[in-house]
Amino acid sequence: MPDLAAAYHDARVAMATLARDAGEKANETQVPACPDWTVRDLIAHVTSIASDLAVGKIPPDLNLIQFWDDDMSRRREAFIDDALAKRSGRTVEQLLTEWDTAATRLESMIRGEEPFPSESPPLVEWIVVTDVGQHLQDLEGALGTTDHRDALATGLSLRSYVEGMRFRSAHDRLPALRIRAGSREWVIGDGEPVATLTGDPFELARAASGRRSPDQIRAYDWDGDPEPFIALFYPYGLRTEALVE
Repeated sequence: MPDLAAAYHDARVAMATLARDAGEKANETQVPACPDWTVRDLIAHVTSIASDLAVGKIPPDLNLIQFWDDDMSRRREAFIDDALAKRSGRTVEQLLTEWDTAATRLESMIRGEEPFPSESPPLVEWIVVTDVGQHLQDLEGALGTTDHRDALATGLSLRSYVEGMRFRSAHDRLPALRIRAGSREWVIGDGEPVATLTGDPFELARAASGRRSPDQIRAYDWDGDPEPFIALFYPYGLRTEALVE
């Protein structure tokens, strides 16, 4: 079992350092991977997730994994937007202070030292690590750095998204797909795979989180037809514009 608490902690510390170093630019610098957000908004988001999970504020019927359900997706986005609105007047430093306080308890829960609130969604420890692992890369992309591409949380996020793909694939009754990322290999679906995707783990993690356009995904190293599987790469809605990092 990977050390999820350490993965979360290290990514959090890296994000906090980057955000502080950005200074006033954090308030105006757009995040290309999340174009509706500035760096400050991105920090507000990861802060809100930690705070709400630590005290059990996430609605128990809000399924954070069932991303193919349009109604659930709308509810998830509304929940995220509401959390951001509540923090709209806070500075980056105030947000980081809140995050540090919430994360101290959250990391204890991830380590199993205290239980998560009873209302917590399933696989919550994987959800928060996946979220911060991808947003660390979003932040680096916004600030023009690449120092943390080998972050454990980012690597683990690919594993999470592959599991999410399994749910979507079963729901859509897709044929089997093999994914090869470095030394890791997964088969999504039952039976003999009709296609194999081979790629760099970082690049595939970014694609699996919806950070690449369909044309970018089609241009990967595919053995077989990629078209039936394109939708699997969009847990948060289709991205039409290419994102090159």
